[in-house]
Amino acid sequence: MEIPSEVKRLLDRGKTISLATVDRDGNPNVAPMLQYWWFSGDTMVIADLFMRATSANVRDTGKACISVWDDATDEAYKLKGRAQYVTKGPEYELAKGEVLKKKPKAPKGAVVITFNEVYQAARGAQAGELIVKG
Repeated sequence: MEIPSEVKRLLDRGKTISLATVDRDGNPNVAPMLQYWWFSGDTMVIADLFMRATSANVRDTGKACISVWDDATDEAYKLKGRAQYVTKGPEYELAKGEVLKKKPKAPKGAVVITFNEVYQAARGAQAGELIVKG
């Protein structure tokens, strides 16, 4: 699936994102994230520096959703996808390399999300509208 360029542009500005997960009983969890990078066209890697519930939920359900916004431009998007938790492999090495550029300690692991839905999340008549589905 191709992530729309305007969504990628907003994420590439390094905005704090909200990462939402759910446990096997349906209990939601959301946490702010700053350490994330594109691995491929529709796949994002998020470093695990302090995750507890998030990493457990991803291992249990494989579901994740992110939200990103910019108050200055009033842009906002929600992206849903399948997630996995990794502690080795190319996705982990990307996270590790990027984290070590700024911090002295490598991440415990990484959440890898392959997105399959993108929604408009800005205020207004288009809020919640599906933009693209893979």
